[in-house]
Amino acid sequence: MDYFKVILCGVLLTSAICTILISVYAYKKHECNSKYFSYFCISITFYSFGYAMELYSDSLDLMIFWNLIQYIGLPFIPAFWIIFTLEYNNKRLSRLTKMSIFLIPCLTFLLRYTNDIHHFFYFSVQLTTNEYFPVLYIQKGPWYWVHTMFVTVCFIVSNYLYFIMYRKSSGTISRQSLLLLIASFLPWISLLLDLLNISPLNIDYGPFAVTSSVMIFFIAFLRYQFLNIKPLARDKIFESTSVGIIVLDTNYAIIDFNPSAVSICHVLKDNIIGKDVRAILKEYNGLVDSILSNVESQFDINEPKGNYKVNTVKILEDDRSIGYIVTLTDITNYMDMVEELNHLASRDALTGVYNRRCFVELSKLELEKSKRYSRPLSMIILDLDFFKRINDNYGHQAGDAVLQSVADICRYSIRSNDILGRYGGEEFIIFLPETSLEDCHMISHRILSNIAETEIFHEGEYIKFTASIGITGVNSVTVENLDYFLKYADKALYQAKAEGRNCVRSLVVNQ
Repeated sequence: MDYFKVILCGVLLTSAICTILISVYAYKKHECNSKYFSYFCISITFYSFGYAMELYSDSLDLMIFWNLIQYIGLPFIPAFWIIFTLEYNNKRLSRLTKMSIFLIPCLTFLLRYTNDIHHFFYFSVQLTTNEYFPVLYIQKGPWYWVHTMFVTVCFIVSNYLYFIMYRKSSGTISRQSLLLLIASFLPWISLLLDLLNISPLNIDYGPFAVTSSVMIFFIAFLRYQFLNIKPLARDKIFESTSVGIIVLDTNYAIIDFNPSAVSICHVLKDNIIGKDVRAILKEYNGLVDSILSNVESQFDINEPKGNYKVNTVKILEDDRSIGYIVTLTDITNYMDMVEELNHLASRDALTGVYNRRCFVELSKLELEKSKRYSRPLSMIILDLDFFKRINDNYGHQAGDAVLQSVADICRYSIRSNDILGRYGGEEFIIFLPETSLEDCHMISHRILSNIAETEIFHEGEYIKFTASIGITGVNSVTVENLDYFLKYADKALYQAKAEGRNCVRSLVVNQ
């Protein structure tokens, strides 16, 4: 049955070639996770190649030599497997933890290579034959069982993690996890055959099982871009960046995210890896729509309160989309600054009311609404009486204080939807939508009375002042011309000044 032995050796040598090629493929991905998988494949290469040569050999000395070659990689297979699995499940391991995982494999390596001294790993190694060709018959020592327990624990943890990820994920990640779960169960076949001492033909089926697992991993590489999305994304980001980053696959399942993204969206936790971003972030109004539209946009959140810019960028490999990077940039300070600049641009610096330009713009909008719905409106123009005398007698600081006081009186006398502006030097103007001329009279007299009762204390003196007011209004707007209303209010103001000042006069708009 030399042919049978040649076939087995050929399969193992082919497996060794495949695993070394896959290790090179994985290593070129330039990420920590793929690096450990590459080392995992190299370990399997030594195992498969060494066992192929062991089977092909006929003498005991050659078989023992090639058995030693196997142990260059064999002890480290479970260690690289478990680290790779933990990293894939976003379990970040410290250097000390990784070193502790390699403690038993390193001891196994040393004990195997010094076994002739202590026989602590193998009690004895003899040459025997199955029905077809010579094989090694090994009596296992105490440390062999310690190593076997370590392998068993690694396999159990791996099975558990892939199962949990499969149960909790969806889309691409779910399909990836299913393949990896299947791959993680294959080595159990050879392990159980060895533990129960029932291996057919006394052959070690470990190389065949772990190589089969690697091939399933490789299917995941090619079909689902496994080990592709995260490395390409991490080439573009840093964990320490203040920009929130979420990495998605082509089905919008969450692949990864950074700490800044967690600080913005508190629902981002390790257990949502593989879940659809549309379900996870549904409470953030506008965010999901922004992500799906691939258009730069903004959204607000209440906790933590802030304004954020959303940008979605495709991850491309060979001109093929393999996922998305979503960036969440905090623009709260920028928006506050823009709001402050808009405020300054629209306000009178001294009194804080609208400046003339902004007053006109806002009043035109309200006038358009009033005309559309045939609603009433009124307008007030107020001018301080003999204001020049105040400046001349008390100084411009006193005049400024008077203007500020009048602005405050007007502000507290009108509604929040009324528009108050400084029209000129000592002139104020008020646009009152949905206000009849009769109501406007009441408001104007209240303002006039409050002004007359106000005194400004300046440099040891009390300053009193009065104002004249002109008003106009209509019960139903038919003319959409602000200057038309301003003209009537201005005429009414001149009438108030002509009739002794400190009074209110009105003119009805003739539409």
